[in-house]
Amino acid sequence: MKRTLFVAFVALFMSQALISCVSTRSTSKISRIELGMTREDIRKLLGNPVYRNAWQDGEQWGYHKQVGEIAGPEQVLLVVSFDGNGKVAQFETGKEFPRMPYHH
Repeated sequence: MKRTLFVAFVALFMSQALISCVSTRSTSKISRIELGMTREDIRKLLGNPVYRNAWQDGEQWGYHKQVGEIAGPEQVLLVVSFDGNGKVAQFETGKEFPRMPYHH
């Protein structure tokens, strides 16, 4: 009985540790974004974006990421903005889709 209880406890602990790693992985990646990184740097770090919005002098990439700790991870939208040279000019996270700039 004690052995079964011990095995169940270890299994529960390991599953919680795995969930924690998964939920904080995006947080760790987001914290590594720096101004001036290239599009390829961002693609290597975060993968392909969920959406892309381009205009003459820049581009935005959007990602859905799960951030936070084990007790309360949440889904956020990460928006990475590139300048005309393809370098990160700005990045931010939020809970809603950003308004896209209107260029005509």
